[in-house]
Amino acid sequence: MTTTEQSLPRTELPGADVHRPRFHFTPESTWMNDPNGMILHDGRWHLFFQNNPLGSDHANLSWGHAVSDDLATWTHLPVALRFSEQEMIFSGSVVHDAHNTSGLAAPGAPGPLVALYTSAYTAAHPTRAGIQAQSIAYSTDGGTEWTRYAGNPVLDRDSANFRDPKVFWHAESRRWVMVTVEAVDFQVHLHTSEDLLSWEHASVFTHPQIDGGIWECPDLLRVPLGTGGDEAWVLVLSTNPGGPAGGSGTYALIGDFDGRNFTPQSQPQPLDLGQDCYAAVSFSGVEGDPVLMGWMNNWDYAGQTPTDPWRSAMTLPRTLHLEPAGVGHQLIQHLAVPDSVRTVDLGAVGPETEPVRLDAEEPFRVRGTLGLRSPQRVVLRFGEEPTAPELVLAVDAEGRVVLDRSAAHDMEFAPDHGISAPYTPVDGAEEIAFDLVIDRSCVDLELDRGRALVSQQIFPGAAEVSVRAERG
Repeated sequence: MTTTEQSLPRTELPGADVHRPRFHFTPESTWMNDPNGMILHDGRWHLFFQNNPLGSDHANLSWGHAVSDDLATWTHLPVALRFSEQEMIFSGSVVHDAHNTSGLAAPGAPGPLVALYTSAYTAAHPTRAGIQAQSIAYSTDGGTEWTRYAGNPVLDRDSANFRDPKVFWHAESRRWVMVTVEAVDFQVHLHTSEDLLSWEHASVFTHPQIDGGIWECPDLLRVPLGTGGDEAWVLVLSTNPGGPAGGSGTYALIGDFDGRNFTPQSQPQPLDLGQDCYAAVSFSGVEGDPVLMGWMNNWDYAGQTPTDPWRSAMTLPRTLHLEPAGVGHQLIQHLAVPDSVRTVDLGAVGPETEPVRLDAEEPFRVRGTLGLRSPQRVVLRFGEEPTAPELVLAVDAEGRVVLDRSAAHDMEFAPDHGISAPYTPVDGAEEIAFDLVIDRSCVDLELDRGRALVSQQIFPGAAEVSVRAERG
């Protein structure tokens, strides 16, 4: 066993901020949900997000804005797109219109950043009350100041649940593609455009094996396959409820895309086996493996997370690629963990492993391998009391792996959502690698070298944690 001690700069946080993570993004003092408009532009990562700039509940939805040079340290910027009496600003995406196809930048000037978002018109709107339609704002200064397009909305189906536009450039057809949902009809709609302003309907996708009350936040990604230069397409889709661990969650389908139609070539698989990964979408402007990030919460209990006045975090970023697996392909995801995080390497976990004690207020990661032939556990205990909160990574008698947070809080929290969906390794496997990252209230787990991820919130509120292994 080895331990690497490389702490991030320490910041003392008062009161409820005992739960605030250090490098998972959180709002300063307000409500946050879905990531929006994420883009890598001119070397800087931009995160926009659903935000209530006036409070810590789900209301007054606007686009908050933050930037980062490393995906770990974030700088908050002023609200980018603010709600009004007649319009809430729901989820969407940002693209760099490098060739100014939209004409929204001045002739000869650099192409603008273009935000495509859902206008959720309120009862106060004189002509579109209750309607959701797709609108545009643009920035000619790299994303600081935004101007709403005078011709909004640019796409209106006269629907109350038509939302969440994710837009990308499809080089083969030389057209922009917009992926949206008709949320309560379980439909993904695809539209195409030459200029981001006028949109033509291309196709509708649905799938009987993805259920739940609504579909939301679709993303269609071009994903590398192995190292030979091949690629496939992955459709990412969130559903609420119907998530793999209960409540809301996110799924992925591997397939093909011809510029108008997505054709699945596999069954849906969970993007994340935990309770707290929803609305996961990718950053625009990234070459190679896509980089995704999700909302680290669950609609079953998001309003009860004990962090008032700020509420919710984002998951760790994860990269995505595909590997051959049997007659199909396997989705592989890797967590993007800051290099400075302390690392405890348990090696092959056994009952003889000595307990390790760590400062729970600083981020850390625990890595090792678990045998699959008999039940065993890695237990993280937060504090010394007999009833101290515990987070348990466990292998059961059938060789399945779960992350159990049922007792990982210093108060009652989400009692019906204690255990992740199980991960079953491939037949014949005798051990499984794990990489468990703890950042105060945020837990990210990578299993089996990226074949499964688990995202969970915990609220132990302790200053010290011990890590031990045990049988059974």
